[in-house]
Amino acid sequence: MRVLLIVVALLAVLGVAVLLFFFPIRAPLGEAEPVESESESPSPTDSEPVPPPGVRIAFTDVTANAGIEFRHADHRTEMEYLMDSTGPGAAWIDYDQDGLLDLFLVQGYPFVPPFPATHPACKLYRNLGNGKFQDVTAVTGVGHIGCGQGAAVGDIDNDGYPDLFVTCYGKPNVLYRNVPNGSGGRKFEDATAAAGMGDHPDWKDRPNWSTSAAFLDYDNDGLLDLFVCSYVKVDLAKYPDCFRSGTKNRTACSPIRFAGTKCVLYRNHGNGAFRDVTKEAGVDQPNAKALGVAALDLDDDGRVDIFVANDGVPNFLFRNLGGGKFEQLGPACGCIVSGVGNPQAYMGVAAGDFHGEGRPDLFSTTFAGESKSLFRNRGRCQFLDVTTGSGLGPPTWSRLGFGTCALDIDRDGSLDLVIANGHVMAHIDDYGDPTNTFRQTPQLFLNNGRGRFTEFSKQAGAAFQQKYVGRALALADYDNDGRTDLYLSDSGGPAVLMHNGTETPNNWLRLDLRGTKSNRDAVGAKVTVHVGDRKLVRHKEGGGSYLSAHDPRLLVGLGPAPRVERVDIRWPSGSVQTVGPLEANRGYRVTEGTATVEPRP
Repeated sequence: MRVLLIVVALLAVLGVAVLLFFFPIRAPLGEAEPVESESESPSPTDSEPVPPPGVRIAFTDVTANAGIEFRHADHRTEMEYLMDSTGPGAAWIDYDQDGLLDLFLVQGYPFVPPFPATHPACKLYRNLGNGKFQDVTAVTGVGHIGCGQGAAVGDIDNDGYPDLFVTCYGKPNVLYRNVPNGSGGRKFEDATAAAGMGDHPDWKDRPNWSTSAAFLDYDNDGLLDLFVCSYVKVDLAKYPDCFRSGTKNRTACSPIRFAGTKCVLYRNHGNGAFRDVTKEAGVDQPNAKALGVAALDLDDDGRVDIFVANDGVPNFLFRNLGGGKFEQLGPACGCIVSGVGNPQAYMGVAAGDFHGEGRPDLFSTTFAGESKSLFRNRGRCQFLDVTTGSGLGPPTWSRLGFGTCALDIDRDGSLDLVIANGHVMAHIDDYGDPTNTFRQTPQLFLNNGRGRFTEFSKQAGAAFQQKYVGRALALADYDNDGRTDLYLSDSGGPAVLMHNGTETPNNWLRLDLRGTKSNRDAVGAKVTVHVGDRKLVRHKEGGGSYLSAHDPRLLVGLGPAPRVERVDIRWPSGSVQTVGPLEANRGYRVTEGTATVEPRP
């Protein structure tokens, strides 16, 4: 009898566990849920991926046909300088506001002599709307020649036209302001000096090395401010000798050989001028080795927080307290180090509601031989590393990931993941490990809606079978067909434009948010799309990925729903606006404070 009672009790416990897995108890938004251990997450399966019904994923390299002729010049030398391994970046920017996303590509430059008399520059390609792009670099004035790293896009003066920021190594960063060209078009003018960004006190004892950047309105005054990631201090005159273990063969030095630096926060004063407020805002951490940044509201209080991915030292999570102040959260917040308590070589970051709970989670790429990290948002800036059991651990272990994007590939309403991979050691192939190579294939993972991912890279089309030295990864629906396309930067290689030809029976909705009282780009907004009994929550972020800027519009997969009942928007100003119903498979511009919506591509 006692044995029977024990068996019945065990079955009851098992039944409750099953119910909790499929129907988890969720705390209200803004409240932290109890922290669970990694072992409570389900383990990934080894079975072959099965496509969702009616879905065929297909990404194709269309770079040549699109007319994009660009090759990154990395100028690697026998020294294997660390600076050779980080670029290049890329940014999608509709600079002329014709509804078509144009493409800006960042170019590198030699770090040491001899310097060439001529050198390829950064490029801007205008989207012609027929699958073709036109090089408009010369007529728009963005042919920057320097040691380019990444790029960020934001409308700094709220005039309706996006401006451009380019990060650099060894030279000042560049701020381009989007202005009329005098003949009905647009061009850019260098506004770096006027903005107060031409120099910085920290650069007196070491060269500038800025990487990713993010526009955000941290004080909610309606003006976009700018957060700039800084990497490490490098003195070329004292550059260390780094060799492969047990040999005299040079290799890339680890960032642990270099001291960290400070990231910079610039406040926008609205007159074309910015001011360094790093210290007074509370983000002046001296040991940054920052490569990625995402700026969005992580704790649902209406203020934009900042997550910084650091290479080999603990990440930063700056919680916005209001009043122009941040607090840096410690390891207890759960996303500063990995789930086992170690700093990792974090690179890029993708933010999104991967678990369908209404809160933005964080995913960050890492070095080869490290677990890429999925941090589940439990509320109140409390995160849990749930990589174990997410399906993202073992498949990414041997890859060195940089850029990463959250997007809904099959449009089922759940955010999926794509990763750009590529090593930093040019001679890694000589090690003889076929799983750890210099050039690597990108990876694509579909989400089951509860944070469980299945790799679909081998079934994702020809572009995902090619190997690249992947760095930046920027997303945009450049042909406005409701499918998110990708640009991948290949360090030392040609441009890679991946057209998304995925077949899916599911529908979509595109939202172009325009702030009035809020910053015009609506960075920091929270959007809730009501589809039947589902609530699909998306957040408008600044930054993201690695050295990249994405399509500023929100593309939301709706599943089979032919329309949405309503869309609730909480603007950065604090106002809440509801629009709808809206028909599916269309784009809409929603302007803050305006009752009607405007059909858009």
